[in-house]
Amino acid sequence: MDIASIIMTIDNLLWATPLIALTFGLAVAYCIVMKFGNVTKMKLQWNLLTHGSSSEEGLSAFETFCSVAAYRVAVGNIGGVMVAIMYGGPGAVFWMIVTALVTSAIAYAENSLGQIYKVRMDGQYRGGPYFYMEKGIPWKPLGKFMAVCFALFASIGVPFLVTGPSANNIAMAFENSFGAPRWAVGIVIAILLFLVISGGVRRIAKFSTIIVPFMTIGYLIVTIVVLVTHASNIGPTLSMIFGSAFNSHAIFGGMIGGAFSYGVKRAVNSSGSGFGETPPSAAAAETPHPANQGLVNAFSVYIDVAVCACSGIMALVTNCFNVLGADGSFMYIGTGSELMQQQADTMTAGVVWVQEAANTSIPAIGGMIIAIALTCFAYSTCIAYYYEGESGIAYLLRNSSEKNRKIVIWGIRIIMPIFFFIWTMVTASTAWAISEIMFALMSWFNLIALLFLLPTVKKVYDDFMKQRKAGIKNPYFNPEKLGIKNCDVWMDINKEQIAEGAAEALEK
Repeated sequence: MDIASIIMTIDNLLWATPLIALTFGLAVAYCIVMKFGNVTKMKLQWNLLTHGSSSEEGLSAFETFCSVAAYRVAVGNIGGVMVAIMYGGPGAVFWMIVTALVTSAIAYAENSLGQIYKVRMDGQYRGGPYFYMEKGIPWKPLGKFMAVCFALFASIGVPFLVTGPSANNIAMAFENSFGAPRWAVGIVIAILLFLVISGGVRRIAKFSTIIVPFMTIGYLIVTIVVLVTHASNIGPTLSMIFGSAFNSHAIFGGMIGGAFSYGVKRAVNSSGSGFGETPPSAAAAETPHPANQGLVNAFSVYIDVAVCACSGIMALVTNCFNVLGADGSFMYIGTGSELMQQQADTMTAGVVWVQEAANTSIPAIGGMIIAIALTCFAYSTCIAYYYEGESGIAYLLRNSSEKNRKIVIWGIRIIMPIFFFIWTMVTASTAWAISEIMFALMSWFNLIALLFLLPTVKKVYDDFMKQRKAGIKNPYFNPEKLGIKNCDVWMDINKEQIAEGAAEALEK
């Protein structure tokens, strides 16, 4: 067995039914805990997103929202959706959307926990799974062990290994539409990557607030053009998606198991809910209550859902997709583009499908637009990946000097672009598999932590909603009042509100 086969085997073992069941089951549990507030509080989420300001130590809600959205909207929203369709059929798109909506509850939980247990370090707020594992899990030895392991995954695995699909798909897209050599694309994007990450969290946040709205709206416009030019296919396509998802389609009706499995897997990989990727960015926000940022960052999942839906519908409505059968041969090869047969021959699924779909409506230029959109998605995600690596290093070296932390952080800033260049030259399947292995390891650790911390998340969410119901426009967090330990920074952040609340209680 060669190395590539071994990597694929490990990937399939880690992403087997137990992890999928844990992810979906925990998401449903958190939906119940929140009374489905993750999908029914959209107006409140929008209000929280558009209000609030930054400070010397923290970013604004909108800045962190865009930073988190940069994580979520990535190559998985284009290439990953195509992988799901190839292995799970058109119905996988439906289950991707459902899973993304349900797992927004996990997004709320992990991002609010990032805020609850954040600390001040080097003039800014730092937080993440390693902090809430160490500080929140009742059995300290377990919490410390999980925190160190996760921090290693975050600081080494994310900036160096997880960037593989992003680099690979950018190179593939430019090679397909512009004929550009992969190595040349790798060098250019690696340099651009360094220019942004070298400025730290504030430069990353400023960049994200510009690129995230631009790239999302642009992608939506391309989708609308494709749908308008293929309007007669919309009805049959939707029927095919639902039929495949619920075992009633003539061709893809027997794929409900694969549709659900790959839909959940690709949705989780796409949104990152449960990976513990986004809490470091969420923790950097300036906010009076952890639930604020939890709700704001759960809202970012809707952007992820929208982009995934756009990708899937473009490929399906234009017949630019292939589906692999249970016997390992293709049960369906699309006729929307001549390249679909070539894609089947090489067992490839990725951005090329969407590029060819766009080309059917906007000949030649459509594929180029998708290549540029993908570059924006992948580039912004890699920038966000860097910050996760920086935060992991900050945790591991929290007892060291600020000077030592900065030296190691600069090491990541230099080495990460080099790895990005290397990944442009690797096969797509290997890049995806290595990335998914790292994400699976992170998911296991993070989801187990979220199981332990479900009561804490419920306390904080209920406290926020109780204050809102009482007419308090800007609820504030008092951990001592809720009996939550190891989050002392909040007693200083909200010292004025806590003092006023204590005085009012004495008067009563």
